[in-house]
Amino acid sequence: MDAKRGRVLLRYAPLLGAPLAFLGLFFYYPLGSVLREGLPGVDDVLASPYFRRIIAFTVEQALLSTLAAVALGFPLAYLLTRYDFPGKRLVKSLVMVPFVLPAITVALGFILLWGRNGYANQLLMALFGLEEPPIKILYTLWAIVLAHAFYNAPLIARTVNAAWEGLDPQYEESARALGASLARVFWTVTLPQLLPPLLSAMTIVFIFCFLSFPIVLTLGGARFSTLEVEIYTQAKALFNRPQAAALALVGLGFSLLFVYAYLRLGGVFARELRAERRARTQPLFPPWREALRPYRLLLWGFVLVSALLLAGPLLAVLVDSFWISTPGGKRFGLEGYRFLLQRQYEPRIGDSPLQAVLNSLKFGVGAVAIALPVGLAVAFWVTRLRVPGRRALDALLMAPIATSSVILGLALLRAYLQPPLAISGTAFAVIAAHAVIVYPFVVRTVAPLLLRFDRSLVEAARALGASRLRAFWDVERPGIVPGLVVGALFAFALSLGETSATLMLARPGLKTMPVAVYELLSGRRGLEAASAMSVVMIATSALAFVLLERLGERGLRGRY
Repeated sequence: MDAKRGRVLLRYAPLLGAPLAFLGLFFYYPLGSVLREGLPGVDDVLASPYFRRIIAFTVEQALLSTLAAVALGFPLAYLLTRYDFPGKRLVKSLVMVPFVLPAITVALGFILLWGRNGYANQLLMALFGLEEPPIKILYTLWAIVLAHAFYNAPLIARTVNAAWEGLDPQYEESARALGASLARVFWTVTLPQLLPPLLSAMTIVFIFCFLSFPIVLTLGGARFSTLEVEIYTQAKALFNRPQAAALALVGLGFSLLFVYAYLRLGGVFARELRAERRARTQPLFPPWREALRPYRLLLWGFVLVSALLLAGPLLAVLVDSFWISTPGGKRFGLEGYRFLLQRQYEPRIGDSPLQAVLNSLKFGVGAVAIALPVGLAVAFWVTRLRVPGRRALDALLMAPIATSSVILGLALLRAYLQPPLAISGTAFAVIAAHAVIVYPFVVRTVAPLLLRFDRSLVEAARALGASRLRAFWDVERPGIVPGLVVGALFAFALSLGETSATLMLARPGLKTMPVAVYELLSGRRGLEAASAMSVVMIATSALAFVLLERLGERGLRGRY
C-alpha cells in the first residue's frame, strides 16, 4: 500500500508543484523572511502584560463580533429557507455584497449613518426635537462589533441557508407526526444537522474578525487596539519592525489553529448527503389576519432590523454620493460621479480617478486568472489524495486566510526590492498579492464538488483507455464548472475590495478604488467623490453576485 501511495504521489506531484511554486514565491518566502525577524521576540510578547491585554481584547472583540453575526445571520438564513417572497432570488444574490466590500467603504457607511451628524441621528433629532444626538456608538466596542456583524452576517446566512435547504424534510415531518412541537423539532432535529456548517462558518468569521484592521482602526478610535492595529503601529508609527514581526507571528499561530478547526468542520459537513426533496415554504406576505399573529410580528421586526443594519450603511453611501456640500449648504448633484471619469492626475489620490477604476478591474481580472488554476490544483490535491497529515497540509495551503493583508503587503514589499525578482512597486506585485488572498476561496468552492463526485465514473473512463487528464476534462470538469464560475466571481469581488495589502504595495499609477477612497477620506475634501467611488464598488460587487446566483448556485451551496 505504501509503495502504491508513493507512486500516486509521484504521479500527481507536478499538479501541486505549480501552485506550491507560486505560493512559495509570493507567500511562504516573503512571509517567512518577516516572521524570522520576529521569532526572537515572541517570548517577550507573550510575557508582556500589555501585549497579553491586546491579545485578550482581540479574542474578545472577535468572539462578540462572531456571536453578533450569528444573531443577525441565522434568522436571515431561516427567512431565506422557509419563506417565499417577490425578489427572493435577487435578495439572496445581494445579501453577500457586504462581505466583499472594502473596510473603508463600510466605515464610511457607518459614519454617514450612525455618526453624531449621521442620517439616523438627524432623523431622530428632527422627529423628537432633540438637541443632542441620541445614538453615540462610534468609537466604542459596539461600533466594532456591529460593523463586523454587518460584514459577516451574510456569510453566516448564506452558509446556513445552503445547508438548511439541503436537509431532508422527512426527519422533521416524522417528528411532527409523533407530536413534537415546532420548537422541539428545531432543537432536537434541525439544529444538530445545521451545527457542522454553522460552526464552520463561525470559525471563518472569527478568523476574519480576529484579523480585522481598518474597521477597528477607523470605528474603534484610539481607545482600542487589536493585534493588527498594534502590528501597524509598531511597523509604521514606531518603526519597530522586529516587534511588529513578533506580534504577526503570534497572530498567525492563533489564526492557523482556527483555520485547522475550520477545515475539520468543513470536512465533516462535506461528507453529508443532500436531500432529493426540499421542505415546503410559505409566503412571507400572507393574508392580513395571518400577518398579525405574534410570531409574524416578531418576524417582521427582524426584517426591519436586519434591513436597517445591512442595507442602511449602503443606502447612506448611495444618498451621500448625490448630496454635494457647498458653502451655502447641501444640494443634489452628480459632481462625485463626474469626478470618477476624470483622466487628469488628482493630487488627493495620487492618480487619476479613472485610472483607479481601471486598475481595480485590471487587478481583479489578473488575480482571477492566477487564483483559478492555483485553486483548482490545490482542491484536486486535497480531495483526491489521502496522505498522512493531510489536514495539516490543508491548513498550510489555506494559510493565506489566516494571514494579515498588512503583513503580506509588507512582506512582498521587502522581499522583492532587489534583482533578480525586483517586482516591488509593480502591477504584478499587487496582482500576486490579490491572487494569494483570494485563491483559498476558489479552493473552498471547488473542493466540496470534487468530494461529492462519483469516483466510479472516472475509474470507468480510465478502464476504457482514457488518460487521467482526458478523464478529468471529459468527466469531472463539467461537474465542477459551477464551482469554478462561483470561485471566479467571488475572487473578483474580493480582489475589487482588497485594501490593506494594496495600500502597502501600490505606487502612484497603481492606485485602486479602495485606496482612492481611503486617500479621499484622509483629506479635508472629497466625501462625495469617496461615496461615488464606493457606490461603483457596491454596484460591481452586486452585479458579480447576481451573476453568481444565476450561473453558479450549485457551486455556492458546496462552498462550505
